[in-house]
Amino acid sequence: MHYTSWDRSDADRPVLLAEGGPEVLARFDKTSADVDGEKWTLAFDAESGATATLLDVPVLTAEANFKKDKTIPVSIGNRSFVLVNEASNNWIVDDENGTKVAQFSGGNNGVRKAILEFEGETDLPRDAVVGLSWLARLALEQRLSRTSTAVIATLALMTVAAILAFII
Repeated sequence: MHYTSWDRSDADRPVLLAEGGPEVLARFDKTSADVDGEKWTLAFDAESGATATLLDVPVLTAEANFKKDKTIPVSIGNRSFVLVNEASNNWIVDDENGTKVAQFSGGNNGVRKAILEFEGETDLPRDAVVGLSWLARLALEQRLSRTSTAVIATLALMTVAAILAFII
């Protein structure tokens, strides 16, 4: 597998696909994920991070502010990764040795499919692939909402200024 993507035909229950499908890697909802028949319990707070647990044992932890931090340290099983925001919407994923293992981008409608591209054919275990793909989607969604809020605030301010200029 060279990349993962998301099928969001059901917005409340996105499906993680190997490449463009049809192989399903996991099925998600807001609080859980079905990964190979195992139910992960998911918790996410944009300002404090994300966790996934299986039978109360952490599968994944990412303690960071997803809205602001440029690096997001990740622990999946006994492996460590870092999501690094290189420029605007472009991210890379480094492993514990500082080797680039994947990349993702919010550019060109990248949030819709949240494609996580691996460096060549990946040999990462499925839990790492699923966990990193979930975190990539969360990171992109949080940055999009932050950008959207800024654009809306700017437009509202410009509207008020235009109305005042017209009236005065």
